[in-house]
Amino acid sequence: MQEPPFPIMKKEKRCTTVLDFNKVPVIDNHSHPFDLEKVTLDADSLAKVFFHGIGDIPTEGVKKAKLWGTTDELRYHLRHMGVVQTMVCLLSKLLGCPAELEAVATERNRRTSENFPAYTRLLYEDAGIVGSVLDTGLPRNDPLIDLIPGKVMRLFQMDPLLDKLIEKTDSYKELLREYQTKLDLAVKKEGFVGIKCHLAEQVGFGVESVSDAEAEANFPAAKVKDSDAFKKLYVAIFTRTLLQCQELRIPLHLHTGCTGGLWNGPISNADPFLLVPLIRQPKFLQTKIVFLHAAYPWLQHAAELAHSLPHVWVDMSWTTPWVSLRLVECYKEVIGIAPLSKLMLGSGGHDTPEIPWLAVKTAKIALAEALGDVVRLGLLTYQQAEKTARMILHDNAARMYSSHS
Repeated sequence: MQEPPFPIMKKEKRCTTVLDFNKVPVIDNHSHPFDLEKVTLDADSLAKVFFHGIGDIPTEGVKKAKLWGTTDELRYHLRHMGVVQTMVCLLSKLLGCPAELEAVATERNRRTSENFPAYTRLLYEDAGIVGSVLDTGLPRNDPLIDLIPGKVMRLFQMDPLLDKLIEKTDSYKELLREYQTKLDLAVKKEGFVGIKCHLAEQVGFGVESVSDAEAEANFPAAKVKDSDAFKKLYVAIFTRTLLQCQELRIPLHLHTGCTGGLWNGPISNADPFLLVPLIRQPKFLQTKIVFLHAAYPWLQHAAELAHSLPHVWVDMSWTTPWVSLRLVECYKEVIGIAPLSKLMLGSGGHDTPEIPWLAVKTAKIALAEALGDVVRLGLLTYQQAEKTARMILHDNAARMYSSHS
């Protein structure tokens, strides 16, 4: 029999196992306390919880533009954000009500009014959240922290402390001493597991190191709120913090990317590629740096730096749940580049328990789909995919904070 002039493609069996990570426990690597003023919310207010942009009715004395008032026109658009539609879809299933914003708001308010802690536990147990890393300066015995189910770990906040110390100190030397003492006590005595800062918003990532002498020279102007002098001071404290984190064996959590809010200066200043000349210096390579929010929309940049630099991790907060309708693509971008052991789930949750709950629910859906694809292609085994999901959802964060457990 004559051979065909071209090879015949053989039909190979593909893995048809459906991945399901619903029962995998989760550590939320980046969240914030709840706001008790939002225990009950009308439909529009519930939608606005998921809004990170600018309100269209400026409010005098309110700095954060997302807290400004909103017209009927803007409220119409807020309820049609993809993340709000996803929230309505998934929460209606859990609460057993119609998949409509008003119905979901009514049912959640009925439950939160009766017993807010019980409602919060319902969401956290449904999502499998067993631990949270909280971006807050609250003491560990604060009642707001007790409202969050599971193990709660706290991040010390650089920015509020720096603002306070500039007001009360008379020199950079005194400020640095006070700052380092307070950070040391926060970790060793008060149990904080890391520190959080906003270099991108305050200064921009394209910065160079500032010497102590230069910081000292700029201190008087920074104290009277000169913007350029403050930036010099901020960078000096930031680089000192990177080194102190090594001594304290804690990670530095760095806000990266654009999460919807605007600040002074170009948004492009939050691209982590701009940070490379600073953090690639050998003296900083032992400091664990966590890129919060996956540097969205520069996810590939964050993932590439996690691959290239030994001390960079990527946290997926804000992508989960805000980018809910393209979350599968987001996870594909980072798992394709970064070491799988350097990725962590976060929510960026604030004000209400729906945000961390939705972040985890959508992340598990996205991971099942993204990892299911690579299993079907034969690039990972089912067991490897399952281990990867567990690492991203729980184990990588547990390893990061193991010395503080």
